[in-house]
Amino acid sequence: MDQSKSFRSIPWARLSVEGALIIVSILAAFSIDAWWAARSDKAKERILLVSLSADFAEAEQLLSQIKSRHIRLERAGEKLITYGESGNISVGERDDIDHAVSNHFDRAVYDPPMGTIDSILGSGNINLLSNYQLIAELTQWSAVVTHFRRIELAAQNNFYQQFYPYLASRVDLEDLDKGFAKYVDFPWEQEPTDAYKLLSDQEFLNIVYMHWVLSKNIITDIGRVEESLARIRKLIDVELSE
Repeated sequence: MDQSKSFRSIPWARLSVEGALIIVSILAAFSIDAWWAARSDKAKERILLVSLSADFAEAEQLLSQIKSRHIRLERAGEKLITYGESGNISVGERDDIDHAVSNHFDRAVYDPPMGTIDSILGSGNINLLSNYQLIAELTQWSAVVTHFRRIELAAQNNFYQQFYPYLASRVDLEDLDKGFAKYVDFPWEQEPTDAYKLLSDQEFLNIVYMHWVLSKNIITDIGRVEESLARIRKLIDVELSE
């Protein structure tokens, strides 16, 4: 009888309300934690986007500079081929040929900033990015740059293995203007190299032609790099504008 009275004296209604309040408080705490976590991830994402934006702006500027140098090199090769095919070189054209030959000493290699993207891919922080198309483009970017560098290095290796040894055995390289004359004064008096005479040698023309083909390959692939850069920059700008 006493136990029945004791059981009935328990304030079940109040305990139910208090229990419900505890459950609601716990759920609210989880919701707040989730909200703060989401807010933190969003802040981290923005930091990554700002850093990526700076890197790819620099990458675009560097690519523009590299493209100009590769175009100049490709045109120099084309000029030598044209002169070689004509077989008729005037005295006034000899300096032009010297410059066309010396332009081949400009070895341009694209080296964009990769620190942020390497860090993102290596740490797994790429999951902080919410745009899946951007993630796909960033993942592909490293492959695009690596492929382009391979093409550049193929031309560079060809120069050092074929072009340079040929010139070194037939021309005084100290007198061949390699593009430095406009920046510094030479400590010696430069003499004409008569590089135009090389155009009568079919071996030299073959070397020039092969290097020109490699230069054309570079310029063709630059378009692929430019397109990838443009897509990435557009996606980043869209994300930062939201």
